Amino acid sequence: MLLSKGEINHKMKKNIKLGYYTSSLNLAHSDLSGFNVCPIANKLTENENNSNKSNCSSCCVGYNGMAQVFEPVMESRINKTLTYFLDKQAFLERLAIEVNNAIKLAKKKGLKPTFRLNAYSDIRFENDIIEDNKNIFELFPNVTFYDYTKLTNRKTPNNYQLTYSHNKPDFKDTSTALKNGMNVAIVFEKLPKMIKIEGIKYIVIDGDKTDLRIDEKINGKPVVVGLKFKGSKKKLEKAMIEGFALGKDNPSLSY
Repeated sequence: MLLSKGEINHKMKKNIKLGYYTSSLNLAHSDLSGFNVCPIANKLTENENNSNKSNCSSCCVGYNGMAQVFEPVMESRINKTLTYFLDKQAFLERLAIEVNNAIKLAKKKGLKPTFRLNAYSDIRFENDIIEDNKNIFELFPNVTFYDYTKLTNRKTPNNYQLTYSHNKPDFKDTSTALKNGMNVAIVFEKLPKMIKIEGIKYIVIDGDKTDLRIDEKINGKPVVVGLKFKGSKKKLEKAMIEGFALGKDNPSLSY
């Protein structure tokens, strides 16, 4: 099985209360499989330290939960990732079958089907053709897909909603994403009500209440999706230094 069911992930499970059933594709983050699924993140196995990339892999939530407790969970993610890169067409055809089955399961439960194909990765699935010159989103045009991304130049179908993920000490790309109408996710030590980015104030919503990153704009304007840092104090300090997370005393925040 490629897709994980909506009840498995603690955060995605919250979507059920909102009437949505979210199936996810959980690949092995960074380059743990030998293939890099996060192009903007520094490679873990190579101890890469490119200042133009993010060090988010070192504190990725992909390490948390079941993957931290049960070794076979990460092994399964690595195997899926290897299949994607080594036998992509078979992988994509299987993915289409599982998406179709998940849609039926969601409807059977009386819920709207949604999908996250990049739970711990940042792959451009919009570029992967499956059949009839269509990608996975075009094969299922009436179904909503959503993900986080650190890529600012992705061109996606209307049924695939992306939230830009802030990951650097500077806010150049983050500001560009907001001005282009994208919602932006930022990790905080303490969740604020507002944040000022390049002179413009943005409302911060609680992104931990649900995993569902669709239709969250307020009065048609993009918002900042606030996510509380999950990890040790030592990891938090490292994340703040690298710009992946913002400390509670950051002057741009309002509570």
